[in-house]
Amino acid sequence: MSKEEKMDTKEKIKKAEKKKNKKRKPFFRFIKLLLKAIKKKPTIIDLNDGQALGAGVFISNHSAASGPLVLELYFPYYFTPWGTYEMNGNIKSRFNYLYHIYFQQKKHMSKFWSFVISIPACVILKGFYNGMGLISTYPDNRLFSSFKKSFEKFSSKEPVLIFPENSSQGYKEILEEYNPGFVSLSKMYFRKSNIDLPVYTCYYHKDTNVLVIDKPETIKPLLDKGMNEKEVADYFKDKTNALREKYITPFIKAKEEKVRDKKKRKKSR
Repeated sequence: MSKEEKMDTKEKIKKAEKKKNKKRKPFFRFIKLLLKAIKKKPTIIDLNDGQALGAGVFISNHSAASGPLVLELYFPYYFTPWGTYEMNGNIKSRFNYLYHIYFQQKKHMSKFWSFVISIPACVILKGFYNGMGLISTYPDNRLFSSFKKSFEKFSSKEPVLIFPENSSQGYKEILEEYNPGFVSLSKMYFRKSNIDLPVYTCYYHKDTNVLVIDKPETIKPLLDKGMNEKEVADYFKDKTNALREKYITPFIKAKEEKVRDKKKRKKSR
């Protein structure tokens, strides 16, 4: 990439970040500034060189609560995220989801600590999700309303961010299953507009604070090969794990080596 192209890429990324901030509500932008003072910016490996612009679908692992937070704070492209409908509901809906599902079922926390944390979280997180303009997702036919709102974003040349990981038994570092909702979304949008959306696979690793954004791939060629929606979702799940193996593993090994060296130095004293 030439010097001029690099400058152009940086300018496009800056514009995307300005667009993200402009579309977020003022109070939420203030909260983000505070969070950035606490949460360190990740090492970002963008295989698109800042060119992942326009309508499309970003898919990423969840990495517990870290993934959505880090991507909102530091992701180099504007997006509108998908998220479970309970978090866009009333305070009772948010509390029940956080207490029963998120903290106990997914995070494997005790009932006591789940209760203690869920009380303030169900109040605070309402503003956070409102600020992001979260598109609610559902386990039933109401999901079509999520598709409709996403189509509106695509028509405005804006992408959506989806976390398709099946986290019913907790969050995994090596992903085991992707729900195929993002495949259905892309498939239906192609039928509507004859546009095969680019799908960008991402992986965020909390312990090393590294984020990888892969080059895009479209879904229709995979469906044309005879793959069903679940098989396509599994294909992208494997792509996500491959990103971890190729790009994250060296950071993990380097961190482990530092820990071993530190222990050796302590023993030698």
